[in-house]
Amino acid sequence: MLVGLDLLAGLGLTQSELCELGAEIGSDIPFCVMGGTAIATGRGEQVVSIPSPQGLWVLLGKYRHFGVSTPWAYKTFRQQFSDHYVSDPVGLKQRRDRVHSGSMVEAISHSDQAVIGQLLYNDLERVVLPVHPPVATLRTAMAAGTDGQGADVLGAMMSGSGPTVFALLETEEQALGLRDRVQAMLDDPDLDLWVTQCSPTGITVIEA
Repeated sequence: MLVGLDLLAGLGLTQSELCELGAEIGSDIPFCVMGGTAIATGRGEQVVSIPSPQGLWVLLGKYRHFGVSTPWAYKTFRQQFSDHYVSDPVGLKQRRDRVHSGSMVEAISHSDQAVIGQLLYNDLERVVLPVHPPVATLRTAMAAGTDGQGADVLGAMMSGSGPTVFALLETEEQALGLRDRVQAMLDDPDLDLWVTQCSPTGITVIEA
């Protein structure tokens, strides 16, 4: 919407200005404007782009009428694992440095798809999956791959605080095969599944 309004009104805002405006509306909007692959820190609004891995396919799944409260997920995690938090300036800087030079960033920079899949991690799974079985079941189904052993799945993970779950695969054929298997396994008309490919760009205007 921000990009569309900018174009319609002829404001000529830069990407940085759009991101700054977007951060006032929601912490994830700057990333959506920039797109591609990035490291997000702060509340998620401080975005630093890094090279995007090539050729990754994604299967996304979500139950249409099932939701997870993001405030609940963060509050519950804070209650259970606040002892893991770093709050002092030196500790925060060290953690930022580790994020920017960590194993995942190295794997992404080399387009090492297998390692990217192995390093997927989401802290919020620790509080969401035990309380929301449909999300846990969907994640398990995706991780099992088309052969039931996960041989063709690079990795599967809950996205953010859920309830969306995703799986990374190397080819479109694998992604379509996993979609069909998950659909058959769970057999729920409320479950939506989409196959797409990772994009190296953010918002793109397409002329009708």
